[in-house]
Amino acid sequence: MKNSLLVLFALFITSNIFSQVGITAGPYLQSPTQTGIKIKWRTTAPTTAKVMYGTSPSTLTQTATEATVTDKHTVTITGLTPYTQYYYAIYNDNTFAEGGDMEHAFRTFPVSTDPGHVRAWAIGDFGKGNSKEAAVRDSYPFDSLEANVWLWLGDNVYDNGTEAQYLAKVFDSVWGYRNLMRHLPYMPAPGNHDYESVSPIAGTIDPASPSHTGPYYDFVDVYTNGEAGGVASNRELYYSYDYRNVHFVSLNSELGSMTNSSHNWTGAWIPLLGSNNFTSSPMSQWLHQDLAANTKPWVVVYFHQPPYSDGSHNSGDIYEAYMRGMRANFNPIFEQYGVDIVLCGHSHAFERSYLVKGAYGEDNTINTGTMIIQNRSGNDVQGQAYTKTLVGPDPNKGTVYVVCGNSGSSESSPGFSHPFMYSEYGCDTCIGSFVLDVEGGRLDGRHIDAYGNIRDHFTIHKTLVSGVEPAWDNIVVDLKVVPNPFSSITTVSFELMKSEKTNIRLMDVTGKLIEVFEGNLQQGKQQIEIDAQKLKLAKGAYTLVMSAGGESTSRTIILQ
Repeated sequence: MKNSLLVLFALFITSNIFSQVGITAGPYLQSPTQTGIKIKWRTTAPTTAKVMYGTSPSTLTQTATEATVTDKHTVTITGLTPYTQYYYAIYNDNTFAEGGDMEHAFRTFPVSTDPGHVRAWAIGDFGKGNSKEAAVRDSYPFDSLEANVWLWLGDNVYDNGTEAQYLAKVFDSVWGYRNLMRHLPYMPAPGNHDYESVSPIAGTIDPASPSHTGPYYDFVDVYTNGEAGGVASNRELYYSYDYRNVHFVSLNSELGSMTNSSHNWTGAWIPLLGSNNFTSSPMSQWLHQDLAANTKPWVVVYFHQPPYSDGSHNSGDIYEAYMRGMRANFNPIFEQYGVDIVLCGHSHAFERSYLVKGAYGEDNTINTGTMIIQNRSGNDVQGQAYTKTLVGPDPNKGTVYVVCGNSGSSESSPGFSHPFMYSEYGCDTCIGSFVLDVEGGRLDGRHIDAYGNIRDHFTIHKTLVSGVEPAWDNIVVDLKVVPNPFSSITTVSFELMKSEKTNIRLMDVTGKLIEVFEGNLQQGKQQIEIDAQKLKLAKGAYTLVMSAGGESTSRTIILQ
């Protein structure tokens, strides 16, 4: 009898061990809005799904469920409060799986009129499942500010975009981003390696067909109906969304075809095969509609294959049909609507252009004298920041093109001879990511390597009328920093013409942001003290960035 009980107990334990449902991917976050989010994960066996959530890890009192029995779970949460931190735990059937801690969290989007800071973090060509990918991952966050949006620039996994490769190289915790995905939503664009398991490079599958799908689309759940701003695309192929005063657009440079013109939504072409007969496509028509409807002062567009590059890919090479298609057919649209930044991957290096406009043909036809709009470094501390205006005879003139395809990949000997590029950086061990900070009328872009070094830093100032800031003058009067230079303490004084949420930060020469003050201030005269010792400031030049009421301005100050 005793032996029989032991056998039964062993069978019970064994049965329960083998019946436990494991997690193969996630949880990860998709499609955050002001009032909702989607939480996704995958399991080793089909189950129902449940999420418990609340505003602290210890009070997960609200429930959202998925009744479908599946191993690919999507739980949609609605009815949330804008710009609020929530915590969650996931359940397979009614069995706790993970969460209920500080890591399993998300913040809803702010209302679109909120004038605060925006940070975007971009990685490209990262999914190698190697130590380089892990090093770039581990370099985040770079300072005290978390990213609001996380941009994937394509070639998110190598080599063929299969489900097994995504699970092993992207959604795992060794090389990939499993832990970060618990609290940071990603907003992807696909690359040519992702598309190896969607549609071959020849473009044999119609983008409008239900069969134009694959592992990449199985892992994403992006905005298709304008849920977070922008015009509804009604497709996961491309989409847009707003975060505060920035409009983001994710395009698909892989929707080209060398064999079927009806499938060629980018106008990809090789001159040796004939003329470029592209006129429009569903994606270009949607892009016109989306950018024409946009009311945000800043516009960031991202996709995989760069219009300009001379890294591991050369945009002047005859066979770079997809890069040529984006340059010839989409760059004019970007520049028509004043797109500020275009972010891409594909070349396994970092490249950043001047403020440029008008080059849609072959690289050897570029006229740097007329097509480089502002021939300077973009370094604000040196007085060489780029400037743009929202209105006037030529509003929003010029775009900065960025290539960041070294977030897991690298190139031993990139070419680096493109006439548009001010900054170029690449080698066998050169890896990093791109950080974009926007506040009021100021945009800062930085390439940060895996060791925390700022390899490139540029600034764009945007005003309503060239050279002046009338909207700012209506809010803040008589901004002064005295003494300047200073040795220990200086005072920022100004007058607010109305009560406003106000933010004051310092930016050092590497681009590191140091918060001095953030809070609501009443109408009237104000003084804020900057204490170098308390802020642990080193001697040197700093840029003081002040924001209030949706506008910003800056001053250079010197600590001696």
